[in-house]
Amino acid sequence: MDLTAQYRQMLGVLLPRGPAWDPDDLLLTGLAPSLSRVHTRGNDLMNEIDPRTVTELIDRYETISGLPDSCTPDGTQTLSERRQRLDAKLNLAGGINEAFYQAQLEALGYPDATITRYQKSQFTCNSLCTDSLFSNEWRYYWQVNIPESAQITAMTCVDTCTSSLRAWGDTVAECVISKLAPSHTYVIFRYTE
Repeated sequence: MDLTAQYRQMLGVLLPRGPAWDPDDLLLTGLAPSLSRVHTRGNDLMNEIDPRTVTELIDRYETISGLPDSCTPDGTQTLSERRQRLDAKLNLAGGINEAFYQAQLEALGYPDATITRYQKSQFTCNSLCTDSLFSNEWRYYWQVNIPESAQITAMTCVDTCTSSLRAWGDTVAECVISKLAPSHTYVIFRYTE
């Protein structure tokens, strides 16, 4: 039974008993579609609460959360990209750990991205063969490894002579991770094929 018919039936049941009241009254038949539309509209607005499904209120959500920001690329973004960025910003559960940054990368569309940390001490003659070769300063560096699904473009014959031979990277992901990185660290982005 469709929603309009359900409302017509509910309105008929609410009438007082007696011969003066007809459950098939034209007034009830006329009210049922309006109540059905209000019900459907309420359901639509429930989808607007979640930043992953928002459509009508996305401009308002972005204004509240300070988007678009410096990490937003010039030009137009698709609705799904806007939702993805909004969800990543609004549902930001803080923490300066690897799981936090993994969750951010996943929200930005890179669930297979990994993080490499260089936190071992300097390699010396007493170090094990498996110890790191990096100096003590490298404990402030960490690397985000983004898989081949990243945007990698090569120069073509129609490009200008000043174009790069190869360009890669997701400026949005790099900007977001760099903004969230602790101020005493340096982030390296590595795009793998």
